[in-house]
Amino acid sequence: MANLTDMLFSLLRLGQNIDRNEIDSYFSVFTDADSNDWEQLFDLSVRQGVLLLCYSGLQYLPKELQPPRNLKLRWCVNLVKGRERYDHYNNIIAKLSSLLSENDINLLIIKGITISELYPVPYYRESGDIDIYFFNKPKLANNLLSSLGIKKKREIKKHSTFIIDGVPVENHYTFFDTILEFQRESQLYKRMEAILKGMLSEDSFLPIKWNNIYQLPPQAAALFLIGHTFRHFCCLDISIRQMCDWMIFFSKYEKCIDSELLSSQITELGLEKFVCHINYLCADNLGFRPYFINPERGKKTTEKFILKIIMRYRVRTKRHIPVFDVLRYFFLRNNIYKKYLGKVSITEFLLPELKSYFVYLLKPR
Repeated sequence: MANLTDMLFSLLRLGQNIDRNEIDSYFSVFTDADSNDWEQLFDLSVRQGVLLLCYSGLQYLPKELQPPRNLKLRWCVNLVKGRERYDHYNNIIAKLSSLLSENDINLLIIKGITISELYPVPYYRESGDIDIYFFNKPKLANNLLSSLGIKKKREIKKHSTFIIDGVPVENHYTFFDTILEFQRESQLYKRMEAILKGMLSEDSFLPIKWNNIYQLPPQAAALFLIGHTFRHFCCLDISIRQMCDWMIFFSKYEKCIDSELLSSQITELGLEKFVCHINYLCADNLGFRPYFINPERGKKTTEKFILKIIMRYRVRTKRHIPVFDVLRYFFLRNNIYKKYLGKVSITEFLLPELKSYFVYLLKPR
């Protein structure tokens, strides 16, 4: 039986322009792969949100090492759907731009399609919701969207969610989760929020495609991506696609990012160990060449720990989760906090998190 993880990362490296001069070295990974291995790899790439990125790498394998024809056809069908989904997302952003320009409101797109544009083929990166930020006018924008008949799905302290043409659009009030039951993590994000906003000025945002649509400048976007990745990691909601985002973003913007400033911010926030480990995983598996918080070599135990968290991820989670699994989830998260935020007692972490969980369960829907 072939090693599915090695197959997956080999396709991703090829699909993202990594090591194409050494393509022959990857062939041995696929030599023993049978139809069942390819089926499992297909399912794994779906769960991890990298199906089309794997398809991109697939094109560089010789015919005799490629998957069965029926499976390649399924890949092609998803390729068409991916292009349609990407165009649909662009149309929604264009619609938002048109609606808001009439009311003199500017819009900031956070990650999502702004990262897709960094990939060799933008629509190969799968997207979920659309994250937006209305600078100092979030409530005004909320009222405007509601007045236009756009349905609000829900509202939490961090953002409100609207459904536009079937796609969730999150209107963020803050960049990070600054209000959490677990105070140590909440305090971290408050510090990150303050640092990030201190880096921004009216002329620092970069326009994209439409006149009133902007994105974060690379230096600020780098800090946001690190904080966003850490939050997902702590929630056991991180995938290989996010590791690809990390590799692509930091590789593309290497000349635009002040590595010393970024490293000092990471150290100040106490995230040096986490960033070091993510850099190591991306370097070892995706060909990333870190230029900030250089990873220590030979940390295979760390790589196994991170991959264990990542491989739990599913694009669609189960709606009904047994109590035992919930407790196991909380204890695993507690171990993550101990590893990256210092010693955290069970009572310090578990009691506020359980409170938050039961409030969520009892909330009317």
